[in-house]
Amino acid sequence: MTTEITELKGQESSSQIEEWKQKYQYGIYAVEVGGHVAYFKNPGRHELNCALTKADKERALAVFEELASVTYIGGSEEVLKDDQMFIGICQELKVKLDGKKARLVNL
Repeated sequence: MTTEITELKGQESSSQIEEWKQKYQYGIYAVEVGGHVAYFKNPGRHELNCALTKADKERALAVFEELASVTYIGGSEEVLKDDQMFIGICQELKVKLDGKKARLVNL
């Protein structure tokens, strides 16, 4: 039995990924959906602030659209344009809105 390795649409070279890792202080991540892959930098305070300014009860996905827009660095742009793929990546983007887990310690 032969295992076929298929390249995802938008897949970048390992050298490009290494370059991004060096360039972006908070690191990068990839999201794969529907045979496509897109790359994003981890958001800092500025990117989160930009995304959260879009919070609106009438447009619930606006926060995710903005977060994806300001952190997208490469790969398949189709994941941002196609509604079904974008809905698929929203759950992963939500994780980035949560940030690192902190613990409150009463003294």
